[in-house]
Amino acid sequence: MSELRIEREYPIAPAQLFAYVTEAENLLKWWGPEGTTATEANLDLTRLGPWSLVLNSARGPFEMRGVVKNVVPPHAVEFTMNVPGEEVDSTVRFEIASDGKGGSRFTLVQSGITDEMVEMGKHGWGSTLGRLEKLIKLAPKVA
Repeated sequence: MSELRIEREYPIAPAQLFAYVTEAENLLKWWGPEGTTATEANLDLTRLGPWSLVLNSARGPFEMRGVVKNVVPPHAVEFTMNVPGEEVDSTVRFEIASDGKGGSRFTLVQSGITDEMVEMGKHGWGSTLGRLEKLIKLAPKVA
């Protein structure tokens, strides 16, 4: 099995970034690659337990699901994720640290995936995080 690692920097405080990547109202604005819309969501990464959502795309709807395993505000959240057609759940971890300049360093680590899924994940997560970046640029800064 392989691992996907993506790192980004955001010009907002770790606590504010943590809210963007864990709270349902924020997640539904950016979760999923460009061209998708999240619906039928039970997507709250602030609490332990199951999560799910349906992403609608040009190719039709597909369900994603998993279980939130660990939440350490405002530093990390870890959850499993399964996409239909895959036999094994992967583990995704969002890590957030201060950049020492008022912003945040964000690291996404997805483990338990094949090399092919790493390549697909680079595109999927890259596009998804692009949506998050656009949302953050539009948001007011909170001290």
